[in-house]
Amino acid sequence: MVTVDVLCSMLLLSDPAGTAVEPAFDDPPAYEQRPKSTWKGSGYFTLGVSPMSVLHGEGFHPGVRHHIETGLAWARGRVRLYVGPDLHLSQIYGRKKPGFGIDAMMTVSLRHVYARIGAGTVARMPAYRDANETRPMMGGLVGGGLVGRLDHMEGRLGLDYDVRIDTTGRVAQTILVAMRLSFGP
Repeated sequence: MVTVDVLCSMLLLSDPAGTAVEPAFDDPPAYEQRPKSTWKGSGYFTLGVSPMSVLHGEGFHPGVRHHIETGLAWARGRVRLYVGPDLHLSQIYGRKKPGFGIDAMMTVSLRHVYARIGAGTVARMPAYRDANETRPMMGGLVGGGLVGRLDHMEGRLGLDYDVRIDTTGRVAQTILVAMRLSFGP
């Protein structure tokens, strides 16, 4: 004896008019037809200028730092990843000889914000009251700020915090207002 539930289910599954469409197993599901977002890589080039103040135990020294950064960049949607060396030339006001340095940098930007981190060395950065008394320094920086983008060009405005230690153990901290223009993916 067939129960009523089994009979109803058999009637619902049957197609007396023959209008049922059998699924085609050759067609992929709709979610696979969307294009997959992949990381696209290329080179990039960044120019920048940053008003700065070098802070140390005996006071501070104002100045300006000029940046040139180049390397590899990857983009996926609105996310950008930049990795490369940042060469910088620092001019302390009231001193004739500029300081210079190089940092290995990594910058990530997402929509309208960015964050960056780096480490490296610098020469002729004062950690004393006398701006001409300098020693080689090493350390790094962190920073972040706002991003504006037009096609393959990106403008950044933010703050960087740079900490360096010289060979005698004295620390120099630098606050920079970073303004950069980057060309890449």
